[in-house]
Amino acid sequence: MTTTLPQPRQFVYRLSDNLRDETPAFGVRRSAPSEGEREELLLSKLGAKGWGRLHHFRNFYSAGWGGGTGKPLSPRALETFYRFLESARFPETSMPSVFLTDEGTIELCWEDQTGKAVQVEFRPSDIELYLEADEVEESVPASEAKALASRLAP
Repeated sequence: MTTTLPQPRQFVYRLSDNLRDETPAFGVRRSAPSEGEREELLLSKLGAKGWGRLHHFRNFYSAGWGGGTGKPLSPRALETFYRFLESARFPETSMPSVFLTDEGTIELCWEDQTGKAVQVEFRPSDIELYLEADEVEESVPASEAKALASRLAP
């Protein structure tokens, strides 16, 4: 049995002048960091162990991890986390640890220069902060990630 396939249609595409984008550019926008740049950022700020943990959270923790209740990593929380790391500086005596919460958010913990705990949880729309030294718990909008990193720097 022989079947004849239909002939593909021949379309001719022409670019029309009215498709040009005449939107004025109001400034130069920095391109988003590439995956490679983000990997370098993770390695420089969190070391190989922190990089490996985040790699596992992103690639191997799907919905239902941790006894069936864990949520996968939130892409918005991850983006806030990266923005924080771009400006973050940590004490030389303390390497931060990274955790995935049951809600799918990222928690970063380290000790300040006096040995007191600093915990920062990156959520989709905000950042939760705990400073043991001052016994302070607060929440800031995710848009203030870089400012918060500067504020917490030693």
